[in-house]
Amino acid sequence: MTEDVDAVYTWVDGSDPAFQTEFSRHAAASSGEREAGRYRDNGELRFSLRALLRFAPWVRRIHILTNGQAPSWLDRSHPRIHLVTHAEVFPQPECLPTFNSNSIEMCLHRIPGLSRRFVYFNDDVFLGRSVQAGDFFPKEGRQMLFVQNMLLPGDRKRGSAHDRACAYTQSVLDRLWGEPLTPRLLPAHAPQVYDRDVLFRLESLLEDEFRRTRSHRFRSADDLSLAVLYAYTLIESAAERDRYELRELPAGSRQYCFFLLENKPLWTLRMYLDILRKRPQFLCINDDLGGVPANHLLLRSLRAFLRLCFPWPAPMERTTQAAD
Repeated sequence: MTEDVDAVYTWVDGSDPAFQTEFSRHAAASSGEREAGRYRDNGELRFSLRALLRFAPWVRRIHILTNGQAPSWLDRSHPRIHLVTHAEVFPQPECLPTFNSNSIEMCLHRIPGLSRRFVYFNDDVFLGRSVQAGDFFPKEGRQMLFVQNMLLPGDRKRGSAHDRACAYTQSVLDRLWGEPLTPRLLPAHAPQVYDRDVLFRLESLLEDEFRRTRSHRFRSADDLSLAVLYAYTLIESAAERDRYELRELPAGSRQYCFFLLENKPLWTLRMYLDILRKRPQFLCINDDLGGVPANHLLLRSLRAFLRLCFPWPAPMERTTQAAD
């Protein structure tokens, strides 16, 4: 790469009383997916930042997109940190507050000062080993697309809001580029690489769709899924074709691990040991415990595991704030 590359995170703390008040007020009037456990903060952002700074020091700046909250341990004055609020990037202020990750992702490219090419992390995605810019941008003007060996959901009437949004996005892709010659695969739960200019072109092409997704305060069946829309626009659009390389990430390998944290203590322990042994390049630990209390045994085990896996402090952590 001959240009700067930024990282972008989205983050929320669902335990904040102001957040809970707004959530409850709007959830009562919404038909979207309203699982409160989805917004739980287990400290993942702190440890993901530690891994990013250790294993990808070439990243220029780190943009953290929030609803106005800020982690208490974060030194907001650090020169590599840019804390951005939803209000700064949403073109429709009447859509705020939002509790929909799909809606928020429709605005990533609008972050002020964002590099043209950037790497997007959910806060539960971690680097486990050193990566170079070339792992994301193999050649000038090209980028990697990471997928799993799993078909994208295609049923718009069944499954979770996430699955139905993937199916809906497939219908939008069919309308844009025609039905694919081969089935589409699911984007991996790994760092996602984006070109800001391509996102602006997509927004111009699908202005009404972007606006509709932003208007959904909670996940909905007719949301656009940005990862799906972007990846298969590069693959299937004649204008964008040949600007990507496709990399399938084998699950449970030294390249990639997607771990769903469920109420299975022995399975969870085995997964922790396997992760420590393999140190996968890309790791996602997705909290799927639902509405359990913050002191639940498996949540405590997750926090302990993250401290063990990523023990070194990042330079943007306040020294007075211990990792609890």
